Amino acid sequence: MKLLDRNIQVLSRNSSHWICEQKEERGSEDLIHRDGEGNEFIQYKNEMFLVKTEIEKSSRPNPLKRELIFVMGIYSIEEIQKLIQTMSKESFLIIIEPNPAFFSYTLNKRDLSFFRNFNVILFADELSNLSIFLDKIFSTSLIYYLKNIRFYFTYFYRSYAVDICTYLVRVVKETAKYKAMLFGNSIEDSLTGFKHNMKNLHHLVNSKDVSCLKNLFKNKPAIVVAAGPSLNKNIDELKKMKSKAVIIAVDTIAKRLCEEGIIPDFICSIERDKETYSYFYENKIYPSETSIVAPLLLYPEIFNEFAGDIIIPMRENVGEYIWLQQILGLVGDNSISLGLSCAHVAFGFAEHIGASPIILVGQDLAFGDSEEESHAGGTIYDNKDFTNEVFSAINKTYTEGYYGGSVPTTDIWINFRKWFEIEIFNENMIVVNATEGGAKIESTIQMSLKEAAEQYCSQDMVPVKEVMDTIAEYPLKKEQMRSILKKQREKFISMKLEFEKQLEVVKGLNINNSLSEKQLLKIVENLSETDDLFEKVKEDWLLRHNLQPIMMSSMWNLYAIEQTLSSSNLIANRDIQMEFLTVSVFVIGEIIAIIEESSNNL
Repeated sequence: MKLLDRNIQVLSRNSSHWICEQKEERGSEDLIHRDGEGNEFIQYKNEMFLVKTEIEKSSRPNPLKRELIFVMGIYSIEEIQKLIQTMSKESFLIIIEPNPAFFSYTLNKRDLSFFRNFNVILFADELSNLSIFLDKIFSTSLIYYLKNIRFYFTYFYRSYAVDICTYLVRVVKETAKYKAMLFGNSIEDSLTGFKHNMKNLHHLVNSKDVSCLKNLFKNKPAIVVAAGPSLNKNIDELKKMKSKAVIIAVDTIAKRLCEEGIIPDFICSIERDKETYSYFYENKIYPSETSIVAPLLLYPEIFNEFAGDIIIPMRENVGEYIWLQQILGLVGDNSISLGLSCAHVAFGFAEHIGASPIILVGQDLAFGDSEEESHAGGTIYDNKDFTNEVFSAINKTYTEGYYGGSVPTTDIWINFRKWFEIEIFNENMIVVNATEGGAKIESTIQMSLKEAAEQYCSQDMVPVKEVMDTIAEYPLKKEQMRSILKKQREKFISMKLEFEKQLEVVKGLNINNSLSEKQLLKIVENLSETDDLFEKVKEDWLLRHNLQPIMMSSMWNLYAIEQTLSSSNLIANRDIQMEFLTVSVFVIGEIIAIIEESSNNL
C-alpha cells in the first residue's frame, strides 16, 4: 500500500479529526528544498526558510499529568513523536495545521502512523474555522482538561510565524472561557434556575406544544429584531415588512416596536430576574395577537399577565430540560437552542419554525458611534443612570466591525457573537445580517435591510396569529404531573442516602506518611467507590445539570494531581472527593425540597 493511502486510512479511523477538502496545491511537490549540505528549506509566502527538528524543552509535556496539548504545525514529525513519547497516556495532543500546502506535503511524504493513537487529533483547515472545531472537542470529555492546557509550537512556526501562534493561543483561550461559562456560574445559580422552572411548571399545560411548531413557517423569511443602536436607522424600513415576514423581537425593544406600529408576532425573553418583568412587562399591555416565547425559568408574573399565547420551549442540550421532557413523556422536538440571551432565544425560535432566511436587525454586539451608545432609543437604556450602572464594571475590548476595522465591544458580547457563529455554521443556515453596523458575524450575508426586503420579503404571508390559533397545547394534566414528581422525589431520597454513606467513608480515611504501599492501595480502593457516584451524576440529567460546576472543578483539581502513589496525592484526592460529596448531598437535598414544593403547588 502506498504511503498516501496508508496515511488516509489511518486518519479516517478517528471522527474527531477536522480536515478540509483537499485541493491540488500548486507547487506542493517543490515545497521542501535541500542544499548541498543537507539542510532543509521550506517555501512559505514566496520566501525560503530553514527548517529543522529542535525540541523546545521548556514546552515539553508533564508525563505525570493529564494535559491537553495544542501543537502548531504538522511538518516536524520528529518533534510530534517526541511529544507523544513524553506525554501521559491520558493526555491529548491536538495538532493544528492551517497551511494546506504543508498538510498536503506531509500527507503525501511523511509517515502519519502516530495518528493510530486516538488521543492524537488533527485540525487541518483555515484558522477561521478553528473556533468551531474547538467548540466541538470542548463539548466532549476534553472539557475536563481546560485547566491543564499546554501549547507547543514546532520549530518552523515558533521561528517564522509567531503571529499564527499568538492567534492560536487567543482563540483557544477565548473558546475555553466561553465553554466553561456555558457550564454555569455556580451551584446556587443552577438551583435558583431549577426553582424558577419548577415554580412555573403549571404554565406548561397552557403553553403551545412546541413540537407542533417545528418547521411551521418553513422557508418563510423571519426578521429577528434586537435592540442594538443601529436599529434606529431601520425602523421605517421595518414598518414596510409587516405581513411579509415573521417578526420576532427581543423583549428590550418590544415596547418601542409597538409604539412605532410594528406589532411583533413573537416577543422573546430569557432572564429570570424581577427586573425583566419590571422593565419590559409590568403595566405594559401587548396586543393579543403577539405570542411570548420563553423558557420556564422566566419571572412567573410575566406568564401570569401576558395577554397573548405563551410558548414555553425546552432548552436544547441542557440537562434539566432533558430530564423534564423524559419524566413528563413529552415526545417530538420540543427543544430550541436558547443560547445566552433573548436575541439567541429569538434566533433559535426562528430556526425551530424553519424560517429561511433569518434576517438580523439591531444585532450590533458592539457600541454605536460612541461608547455610551449601547442600545437603540426607546428602551430602558435611554436612562443614562441605568446604562452607566450596567456598563461601568464591564471591561471594554475591540473586535472586527461590520464594515471592517475595529469596533468597541465587551467580552459578553463577544460570547454572544460566538454563539451565533457556531449555530449558523453547525446548522448550515442562510442568515442575513442587515444590522448595518456593530460587529461582524461570520458566516452571514451582509446587506442592508432594504436590500434584504427586496430580495426575500416581497410576498404577503398568512397572518401569523391565524396559524398559531391552529396549534394545540402540550398534552399534559396536573394530576399526572403530581404523580410523576412524587416518584422523582422518592428516587432522589434514595440517591441522597448513597452519597451520605460514601461521604462518611471518605471522611473516615486516615492518610499519613507512615502508610505502606499496601495500605495506600486500600485507600485508593475506598476512594474509587466515589467514581460510581460520579457516573450516576453524569447519567442523571437533572443532577448533572445542577452539579456541573462542582463536577468541573473536581475534575480540574484531580487532573492537576500528578499520577503517582503517595500520601500527599491521596490526601489531595480525598479532599476533592469530600467537597464533591458534600456539595452533592446538599444539592440533592435542595432538589428534593424543590420538587416537593412544586408538586404541592400543582
